[in-house]
Amino acid sequence: MGIDAVTDAAFHLERLRAELLGHSWAADVIGAARHPVLRVHNPAEAEMHDEVVCQDGTFHWAWGGFIGPVVDLAEVTDRIMFVLREVTP
Repeated sequence: MGIDAVTDAAFHLERLRAELLGHSWAADVIGAARHPVLRVHNPAEAEMHDEVVCQDGTFHWAWGGFIGPVVDLAEVTDRIMFVLREVTP
């Protein structure tokens, strides 16, 4: 991954972080500079958390599942919050 791709990934992960923080969700960009990762936590359910990466203009779960394109930040945010939502019995 070239330096521009790493810079772009970090930039887009920071944008996504800001969007999630605006919904009162916990999110932090972590990892080495060459491999930034966004760690997301549902504030109401501690066990509901996961990591998001950005590659080639798209967001993915760290385990590989596609979330959405960087140009659709609102939809990506909604998907993350849906997947990591509270589940009531």
